[in-house]
Amino acid sequence: MAKLSPLVGRNDEHSRLVDALAGCRSGSGGVVLVSGEAGVGKSRLVAEALRGWDGGHRAAAVFPGAGPYAVLVSAVPEATALLEDHGDRPAGEALAEVMRAIGLRRPTVVVLEDLQHADAASVEALQLVAGSLVSEPLLVVGVYRSDGLPRTHPIRGLRNELRRARRLVDIALRPLGEWQTAELLAGVLEAPPSAGLVQAVHHRTEGVPFFVEEVVGALRAGGGLVERSGSVELAAGAGLPLPERVTDAVLGRTAGLRAEHGPALEWAVTLGVEVHLPTLAELAGPAEVDPLIDDGLLLESDAGLAVFRHALVRDALYRSIPWSRRRQLHQEVAERLTGRGAPDAVVAEHWIAGHEPSKARPLLLAAAEARCAVHAYRDAAGLARRALTLWPDGDDPGGRLSVLERLGECAELGGDAGQAADVWSEVARGCRASDELERAGAAHRRAANAAELAGDPIRTSAERAAAAEAFEQAGAFADEAEQRLALTAQLRSAGRLTEALHASEAATAAARRARRRDLEAHALVLEGAVRAALGEGRRGVETARAGLELAVSENLAETTAEAQYGLAEALEYAADYAGAAHAYESAFELCRADGLTEFATICFVCISPSARLMGEWDRTLSVCADVLADGGAGAMARRVAEEESGLIAVLRGDLRRPRGPLRRAAEFGRARGIFGLEVGATWGLAMAADLEDDESTAAATVTRLLDRCRETEECHYALPALRWTATFLAGRRDAVGVSACHRITAALATRNGAPKVLSALAHVGGELAAVEGDEALAGEQFARSVHLLADITEPYEEASTRLRLGQTSAALGDRAAAVAEIVTAYRTARRLLAKPLARRCAATLAELGEPVDQRLGRLAARAVEPAALTRREDEVLQLLAEGRTNREIAGQLFLSTRTVDMHVRNLFTKLSCSSRAAAVRRATQRGLIPAAG
Repeated sequence: MAKLSPLVGRNDEHSRLVDALAGCRSGSGGVVLVSGEAGVGKSRLVAEALRGWDGGHRAAAVFPGAGPYAVLVSAVPEATALLEDHGDRPAGEALAEVMRAIGLRRPTVVVLEDLQHADAASVEALQLVAGSLVSEPLLVVGVYRSDGLPRTHPIRGLRNELRRARRLVDIALRPLGEWQTAELLAGVLEAPPSAGLVQAVHHRTEGVPFFVEEVVGALRAGGGLVERSGSVELAAGAGLPLPERVTDAVLGRTAGLRAEHGPALEWAVTLGVEVHLPTLAELAGPAEVDPLIDDGLLLESDAGLAVFRHALVRDALYRSIPWSRRRQLHQEVAERLTGRGAPDAVVAEHWIAGHEPSKARPLLLAAAEARCAVHAYRDAAGLARRALTLWPDGDDPGGRLSVLERLGECAELGGDAGQAADVWSEVARGCRASDELERAGAAHRRAANAAELAGDPIRTSAERAAAAEAFEQAGAFADEAEQRLALTAQLRSAGRLTEALHASEAATAAARRARRRDLEAHALVLEGAVRAALGEGRRGVETARAGLELAVSENLAETTAEAQYGLAEALEYAADYAGAAHAYESAFELCRADGLTEFATICFVCISPSARLMGEWDRTLSVCADVLADGGAGAMARRVAEEESGLIAVLRGDLRRPRGPLRRAAEFGRARGIFGLEVGATWGLAMAADLEDDESTAAATVTRLLDRCRETEECHYALPALRWTATFLAGRRDAVGVSACHRITAALATRNGAPKVLSALAHVGGELAAVEGDEALAGEQFARSVHLLADITEPYEEASTRLRLGQTSAALGDRAAAVAEIVTAYRTARRLLAKPLARRCAATLAELGEPVDQRLGRLAARAVEPAALTRREDEVLQLLAEGRTNREIAGQLFLSTRTVDMHVRNLFTKLSCSSRAAAVRRATQRGLIPAAG
């Protein structure tokens, strides 16, 4: 066997791998990935690192077309039985257990070569096992080619998961530099190379070690090297030009072998990177096998198998065979492998290469089914897709449609929602073409479900509408009603209310045609909620009650709970917040009694927006805390709880923790088309930035908020945000921004004439008049806004508008009216513990020259006094302004870091902020530190 070339230029990579081995020996394993382009020396690095390893060692190479979990089964034969009897449990989970058990016997390294060829099931099993190996003495080393790795390759998913868990160890090898190429040449030649030889070889090989070795081998075989003055250099003229490509180098190096054993070599490269030696002996003759092994071209392994010394060698030799000859060789190999019972996928690839797609297609489908049987769905989907690409146009459309359906199922089960949506859409088109409308409806429904999982709300609604239409045409009215109900709920969440109303009315009609009273009740309740959201409060509530009464009269327990929830929504949209909260509670109790745990949590958390709007903020926080403490609460319920509790935290001036939860809620709402959640969380983020004096972030967030409000008919959740936004923009004298906000609110009011909408429009109109300098009109608008809230319990919104009315009255010279309005606003803010609003009220009175302590109390007076800093706090503040860390400040002032931490927290409290940057900005504004240069 050929002598191993020296390991050059890999000290850091070698050290990292040796450290991982040492960790495994001491009980801490995991997954290490070794990557790089073909020929860069990945396997050589692993072999060198394992040279001193005294623990267990298992290895396997991955070959295209092998069965599901093949790479792991090759390395872990104990797992073979799991594939035969895995029950309903995914085989990957059981394989992971077996791998963990191996490490318990003795520290073990499992090397998986050519992982880029691995089936998705094996890579997913590695994901399952990776986390638990951290505390067990089993190290998996996965070696893969990074060049040309597809974007959707499962290795990328593995790397992302390991990175997310902060366990990614990816040792990426790069080509050698020129001086490293010189060192490698010296080791291969066992003599120093001349400078000219080094430069020429490095230029042609670009520092890829395998190519360097092949070039040297080719030059040696062709007599292209000579030794002069103690160094090796190119022979005059004989070795020039050097081989330009790997293929040329390999062909030059193997010229003698090909001349003597050409047919055997052709059969070997046709069999693949992994060569079954008995089959090779049948094809080429027994006497022709040994020369390939003796030459070092093939490396013999167990069970009658051999591999090429490098995949690039096989590739280069394969490309040298004429196309027509390759086709003939593959056909013969396919016949032989079929007789030997080789895996279907392997035989299929030979038939494909032999241009016999009709023979390959059934084998690919059989292989796909075999993978489904062991839950290797992503691999099954890949094989099914491969079979479909071989399907001739117009040939057996029914069979092709069945394969497409199977592919859709595999994509669903494999978690590829985007592909599943595409496949089911194609199935639906095929069913429509064959006039199978009910089957088309079912395919559209599955496409909609997949699109929803993929976070594509626009496509989801389109597929649901198509499903409903197909079911209607097929006379499947119950299915039609269900799809129209789902479409209604989605459109309403997205703020597309007019479309939602039409969908709900159509759902009611379909339910009646189907004589399904449960669906009819559900449809009526949804219609009522949508009508209330569009401003038809009374009619909406009455329609929702009719749906609830129908459900109760029919003794439909689950539908009754859903109807009670829908009535709560209608009441909330109609601004009956107390009634809505009570109805949500009733829905929660019904769900809990009927065992509907997940829906019960949704009903419970939905109490929080109504409680917030009517000023019961502590109740809101209590509800949200219960939901967040419930480990079984779903993502939707948790995001609502984070949004509502985050909003109240900001409204109360507590900026310590709400940004993260608010961002999560905003992203969740945006991804799933839940406008109310998105706009509420975005508003909270805008207010937080404003309170921190982060003007650029606040302005950008407000712009994003207005853009979203411009795209929707929903106004219930948007109104508080629009009221605040108008005041924010007016405070910055942004007439253009206020005007845009007014246009959006006016557009909402043209579709929804409910008092709460008109009140918001009047408030925004007041801000527009104020920024345009018309204080009299501004006062009228603010007064109208307050008046329209007379029968609606929205204390925070009313207090905010009263403050603006008071400020406008003061500008008009009506001091008594101004004081009365501001005092009323302050008392509401004080009751709600809305500190920022309370401070603004107190500051406004102070600006009017009113005795704040007499009007509002001593607490309010202290709120508007400049922060009184201690001498030590002042020293800490000056150093903060210089950008010093708490540790640096502690060292300079001879204090403990803990003491500095305490002073910084006190500064945040006195300056009403929650970050160092905001503290410096606020202190500069108040003159506590000088402004920067």
